[in-house]
Amino acid sequence: MTVKTYAGPYVGSDAGALAAALVLRPSAAVDQLPPIKGEPSPIADRAQEQHAIFVRTLRDRGVTVHEIRPHTESPTETLVADCAIVLPHGALIARPSQIERRTEVVAVEKHLAELGIPIVGRIEAPGLLDATDIAIAPGRVFVGVPRAGSGLRRRSNELGRRQLEAIVSQHGYSVVELAVANDVARLRDVFSIVGFDTIVAAPERVDLVAAADLRIVEVPRGEELAAGVLALGERLVVANLRFRESIAIMRKAKISVEAIDLWEFGKAGFGPFSLALAVKRA
Repeated sequence: MTVKTYAGPYVGSDAGALAAALVLRPSAAVDQLPPIKGEPSPIADRAQEQHAIFVRTLRDRGVTVHEIRPHTESPTETLVADCAIVLPHGALIARPSQIERRTEVVAVEKHLAELGIPIVGRIEAPGLLDATDIAIAPGRVFVGVPRAGSGLRRRSNELGRRQLEAIVSQHGYSVVELAVANDVARLRDVFSIVGFDTIVAAPERVDLVAAADLRIVEVPRGEELAAGVLALGERLVVANLRFRESIAIMRKAKISVEAIDLWEFGKAGFGPFSLALAVKRA
C-alpha cells in the first residue's frame, strides 16, 4: 500500500485546521497505565473501543488518520503526542525522561519519515523534553516549567528547554515559559491553544500572566484536566465528555465541542491531545 506523503508547511499552530494526524492503536497493556488519585485502573477493552471511536471521529471530521500498530506492548505507546512536535518545516523529536519511552520515539520518527516529514531537530542528552509540555501558537511556543520553589523534578528539564528554544527560534518562534503546579504532569493537561487568539486553561494549575494577551476560557476547579482538548480547527475541539461543566463553558464561549467518551484514558490523566500527533494543519 502506498503511504501518502506531505509537503510543508506542516503545523504552524495547534489551532490550525487538522488535516492529518498520526495515531497508535492501544494494546492490551494500556490497562497498566497508573491511574491518577481517586481513579480505578483503565480497562483495556474499553480503552481500545474508545480509541477506535476517537479515530472515527477524526476521520468523520475530514482528518486523514495514519494508524500505527503497537510496537512494544508498552502501556504508554498510544500516547504518541509525547514523542515529537511538528513545526512548519518539519518535526522536532523529543527525549522523554522515562527511558522505556525512547523506543516509542524511535517508532514515531520512523513513521514521520515514511510520511515525508523531515526532522528539523532533536533533543539531545542530557536534555529531557516531553512534547506535550509544549503548546504551539502563532509565532510562539509555550513550554511548561515548574513553579518557583516547588522543588518538583519535572519530566522536561532546563537543558531540554534551551535546546527547544534554539531549534524553534530558527523557525520564527519565540519561547514563552508557563509555570505549572506541582501536580501537573504536562502543560497540555491544563492548557490548550484552541483558536488564533483563544486558549482553554485551568488557571489554578498554570500561571497565565505570560498569555494574558490571549482570550482565556477557564475550566472550573475539579475539572482542570478538561483543558487537555485536541483542536480540530479554529475554536473546534475534541473533548472528553466526562467534563460536562467545562464542555458547557466552552460552548458558551463559542467553541464547538465534539464530546466523546475517553474515560479510560482520563483515568490515567490523559486527554484527547495525547492520542494524536498532528502532522499537517491548514
